[in-house]
Amino acid sequence: MTPMWHRISLALSFLTVLHLPGRSKTPFAEEDLARSFAHFPTVGLLLGLAAALTAALLSPFLPSAVTAVWLLIVSVVLTRGLHLDGLADLADALGGAFDHPTRLDIMKDSRIGTFGAVALMLCLAAKAAAFKSLLDASQLAPFVAIPALSRYAMAMVAFRIPYARASGGLGRPFIEHLSRKELTAAGFVAAPAAFILLGFTAFAHFAAILLIVLFFRRLAIRTLGGVTGDVLGASNEVAETALYTLAAALSPI
Repeated sequence: MTPMWHRISLALSFLTVLHLPGRSKTPFAEEDLARSFAHFPTVGLLLGLAAALTAALLSPFLPSAVTAVWLLIVSVVLTRGLHLDGLADLADALGGAFDHPTRLDIMKDSRIGTFGAVALMLCLAAKAAAFKSLLDASQLAPFVAIPALSRYAMAMVAFRIPYARASGGLGRPFIEHLSRKELTAAGFVAAPAAFILLGFTAFAHFAAILLIVLFFRRLAIRTLGGVTGDVLGASNEVAETALYTLAAALSPI
């Protein structure tokens, strides 16, 4: 397996339950994890195609509200709920403490608290409502584009920012070795996909991404002293939810 395919395989296996056939069993270096960021939007496109296909198959037979729920189920199954877990952990940390060390300790706790549960419910409800609106408007293109854009936003949040835990963690290898090259490569996938699938409304989506990225970077530094894997996962979920909402609002255009 070539280095590029090896990194695509890493991105796919890290972000989803899927694996490339014949993927390499060679141990990967921390630099490979960081370089897999270049392929995060590509994985997002695959997830988006799965969502769009599911919508196309179910829409003729089910009400749009029921189809929207099944789209959520497919998304959670394919991603193992990885980013939702990050959103819940971050919400519990921000709501349950006021200093960096305690917040970081809360994020390592596998149990979910009130703030995390509420964040999950609101996120899933907002996505389901946006899905229904897009289905009612017969708009499938956003289902393909937005997962790629949200994962591009995740790479932007991780770019040249301190890692919060001195002891290390799951996100540290991604963050500390991420370079401009990987971020640029991710953009070369996300940007054309957005403009091809979303047309001129892609400008609005990129403006929203910029605001979300700036918000999460500032939030992470002020409340945690840096980013963690949970922060990256939460940024993906918030970006997806915001972009689906924006797409629903723009669907009549």
